[in-house]
Amino acid sequence: MKATCSSLNLPRQFSRDIRMKSIQAIQKEKIESQYEILKSQVNPHFLFNSFNTLITVIEDDKKVAVEYVNKLSDFFRNLLAYKDKDLISIHEELELVANYIFLQQKRYGTNFKVVIDLPSLLQEQYLIPPLGIQILLENCLKHNAVSRETPLLVEVYQEDYKFLIVKNNINAKMIKDPSTGIGLQNLKNRYRLLNDSVIEVTAENGLFIVKLPLIKS
Repeated sequence: MKATCSSLNLPRQFSRDIRMKSIQAIQKEKIESQYEILKSQVNPHFLFNSFNTLITVIEDDKKVAVEYVNKLSDFFRNLLAYKDKDLISIHEELELVANYIFLQQKRYGTNFKVVIDLPSLLQEQYLIPPLGIQILLENCLKHNAVSRETPLLVEVYQEDYKFLIVKNNINAKMIKDPSTGIGLQNLKNRYRLLNDSVIEVTAENGLFIVKLPLIKS
């Protein structure tokens, strides 16, 4: 009888162990993601570029300079607000992305363009891991030259309410910035752990395309 009870408890214990390991893995990925995102943004290089841009804006238009500071503040406020969440709505992600785009366009001007075409229904009813789009925009700027001769166009749209797609033309830098590739890989790992889905990445015909699976709220 004791052997029978013990054998019955084994599947429960095994299932409990699996759940605990899954939870621990997700927490580990969250911590690594938070660290990498914050480290990539709050560093001397990022601040140096931001302050240089701010100085230029102040000289040209003090009113715009105030707006720049407000957007920079909003960006970091949202960054801290979302970092503890596993998933956020597309709408919430786009609020953060809007501030990020504003900051980068003050540096690159019209040479960096982002076109977002996402239905309101999708924005409210579908989820992605926080900073999913922002990480991909950051990767675009990290790996591509941006100038009048080589403008960078990024398109963000959806496919059949199953994928959120981020596509950009490839203007590969002659001298590449140091990169560990952790940002995109971390995003892939979070998707795999959260709902066992896979991010699709392709580079062909001069285009770099990332397909993020959409998660229904």
